[in-house]
Amino acid sequence: MFRLALSNLTHRKMRSAISILALSVGICLFMVLWGLVHGVLNEFTERIRGIGADITVIRSGSNPLLFGSGVLPYKLGEELRQIPDVRTVSPVLIWKATIGQAPYNIFGIEPRQFQDLGGELVFLSGRNIEAPDEMFIDSRIAALEGLKAGDTLSVLGSDFRICGIVRPGVGTRIFMHYKTLSELTSQPDRVSLFFVSAVSPEVVDKLAGEIATRFKGVETQFMANIASSMGNYLKALNEFIRAINYTALIISALVILLSMYTTVVERTREIGILKSLGASRSFILVAIMTEAFLLSILGSLLGILFALGSSAAIEWKFKLLTVEISSGLIINSIFLGFAVGALGALYPAFWASRQDPLQALVYE
Repeated sequence: MFRLALSNLTHRKMRSAISILALSVGICLFMVLWGLVHGVLNEFTERIRGIGADITVIRSGSNPLLFGSGVLPYKLGEELRQIPDVRTVSPVLIWKATIGQAPYNIFGIEPRQFQDLGGELVFLSGRNIEAPDEMFIDSRIAALEGLKAGDTLSVLGSDFRICGIVRPGVGTRIFMHYKTLSELTSQPDRVSLFFVSAVSPEVVDKLAGEIATRFKGVETQFMANIASSMGNYLKALNEFIRAINYTALIISALVILLSMYTTVVERTREIGILKSLGASRSFILVAIMTEAFLLSILGSLLGILFALGSSAAIEWKFKLLTVEISSGLIINSIFLGFAVGALGALYPAFWASRQDPLQALVYE
């Protein structure tokens, strides 16, 4: 059976190649888009968790991590520090700016309080901010823009000296002093959010509830739940990506259906001969499905290779993007390829198995 299916594929090389290529493109698109969305989301989530805070305090109904601006009063930080279970409060003003051709979120921070959160802020070179005209950036944007500690970078119409380069994975990629950013953006005494760390992990739940109860118009988010929070805001994007993926896979299934149907029609006489020699319906059905199975294997493997190559090319070209191709995604893609191939070959296989031997033998 396997040899019969393989010989049918090699006999019609161009048609088989087109079917394999169509399926591989669908699988590649599926893997790259999902890998890109989840890679960027997970990388962003890890950067937020790397800050080291236990809770974020934000204005109710807002998401300053996506849409930065000053929506809370700076003096709220002093009131938060009066709560006994609070260890550190770090006010942050978030603003967007363009560097080169790309937009970035800037964190306006109070350097000592931000570092006291106990996160993963590690300086690879240089030091923390000590003057209003200083800033530090992470190593990925430094590599992308060819910057190092001591260089000057123009942001929001002002020149800043880069005082340090930090390891990626802590909040955003660009940091400057809170007062400087608030003056440049005309947001005096306003912040986007407060990062709060508790005196111990055991009191985090209690602290979050106390803050939400004591201060009206604000809500708290646990840093551990930041992924689900971001997932809600990216739900529409996920739906869009899913629609593109399903469209590509449906097209792949239609190409396989057309290829298999044409192949079956061309072999009508051969099918008639096989049935006249005693081949059962199940034999014909399995023969056609085995051919589709081989197409699915080859298309899936080629699609995985395309996806891995495309992911590497994307990360090389766009150094700040992360494409996450996991083993689970590869396994899902293989099963998806089998499903697409099976659906595409199902009707031609049943049609072939139900052919009348006499009519098939006289088919021209």
